[in-house]
Formats: sequence, C-alpha cells, structure tokens
Amino acid sequence: MNDQAKGLILTSIGVLAVIPDSLVVRLVETDGLTFMFVRSGLAGIMIALFTLALYRRKTVQAYRNLGLAGLQYGVLLSIATFCFIYGLRLTSVANALFIVSTSPIFAALASWAFLGERFSPRMIWTTIFALIGIAIIAAGSHSGGQSSLLGDAIALGAAATLAFAFTVARSAKTVSMVPATAIGYGITALICLPFVQLDTLTNRELILLIVLGAMFVPLGTALMSLGPRYITSSEVSLLLLLEAVLAPLLVWYVVGENPGKYALIGGAIVLTTLFVSNIIGLKRGR
Repeated sequence: MNDQAKGLILTSIGVLAVIPDSLVVRLVETDGLTFMFVRSGLAGIMIALFTLALYRRKTVQAYRNLGLAGLQYGVLLSIATFCFIYGLRLTSVANALFIVSTSPIFAALASWAFLGERFSPRMIWTTIFALIGIAIIAAGSHSGGQSSLLGDAIALGAAATLAFAFTVARSAKTVSMVPATAIGYGITALICLPFVQLDTLTNRELILLIVLGAMFVPLGTALMSLGPRYITSSEVSLLLLLEAVLAPLLVWYVVGENPGKYALIGGAIVLTTLFVSNIIGLKRGR
C-alpha cells in the first residue's frame, strides 16, 4: 500500500470516527461541563496511553520535545473544545459544523499574519464566499428553534481557535502534536472537574459518553493527526468536509433536527466554496 492510500484511509476513518460526536451532544442532556469532563477526560487518557505505546521509553522525551508550541497547542485545543461543544448545544448541528468547517480559512489568515505565508487570490475569494455562506446561516438563526446567533458566534470561535492551533502546529513541523492533544483534553477535564455532576447522568448517557470519549474521539484524533504525514493538507481538508455533511444528516435522521433552509443554503455555499478551493489547491500542488 502506497503513502497516498495510507493517508486517505487513515484520515477517512478518523473523520468517520468523530461524526457521532454531534449526535451524542444531542442525546445526552446533562450539563455541558459534566459532558466535557467525561468526554475529554477519557479521550485524554486514551491518547496518553496511545502515546505511551507509540514512544515507549521515549514518551517523556516526546512530551519535552513539545516545548512552548505544544503547550500553546494544548491550550488552544482546550478552548476550541469548549467552543465546539457549547456551540453545538446552543445552535443547530448543521449551523455549528458548517461554520467550524471554515477553520482552514482562519488558518490561512493566521499563517499569513504570524508565519509570513502568502495569502493567495484563491484564499481571498474562498474567504469572501465562505463569509457569504456564514451570513446566510446567521440570518436563519433569527427564526429561533435549534438555531441561535450566540451559538453561531461560539462555533465561529471554535473555527478561529482551531485555526490558531493548526498554525502553531505548522510552526513546529518537526514535532508531533499527538502528545499535545492529550494535554489539551487533560486541561479541559481539569477545568470542568470542580463543576462535575456525574449523578445527573443516566446509565444510557454514561455509556454513550464512555464509548464516545474512550473510543471515537481518541481514534478520530489520532488517525487525523497521522493522515497529514502521507497526504497533502488540501486532501485532508477535503476529507474533513465529510463531517460537516454527514453529521447533520445523522442527527436529522436520529432525532429529527431539521437544519432549515437557511442552514442548507448557507452550508451549501460554504462547503462548495471550500471543496472547489481545495480541489484547485490540490491540482496546483501536484
């Protein structure tokens, strides 16, 4: 199996693994801090064990090699986790995921501002059309229901924070950020710890959270972090769009959450823009 096939398989499985995340947010009715404590705590433990199995005697050195960039990445991932989960809880799944999918645009802006990378004409028109799509999504949030402008704004914060995390990772290309992911989830769990109310969880909800935190989130995170070693960032970005398409459909099917016409129109503009932009970037890269 060549590197191209490895990268596509690893990243695709990773993206598919995180798709149930949004559905579990809808199915578990406990408060957000308890939800994130179980989800992030278990994910952090599993990724730490994965790191231990991967590096073995060099595990401590792997964490030392992270340096300041690794700590920054972990903190940003923790902030992004809070924004993502609360964005999902306050607005529709479709709105949140369509908005979060714009993180590559913020990453390009951050790379231009902090790393001196060129902001190409392609990224200019990509940004313009994506913002038009987000504006349409936000316009639909005035109608109420599952959508809200506050939730949309928090989801936009998740996209921006993830972008900064990606930029930090790009600034330390020789260092694997998998251990830093465990740190980020650990920080999230520690922040939530004083406010946890595990007694509010039903047995069914606890099982859902355990499966999500101990299996799907760490599996998705680990595989998606390995994918870029074998395929280009444009190919990874294209595969990440699968979550923005499939997760709202899964939630719609299971709990009947209709995204609404504004989310569908705005989301179609965002996803089409990102798809075309990444295809052009992929062809130019080759």
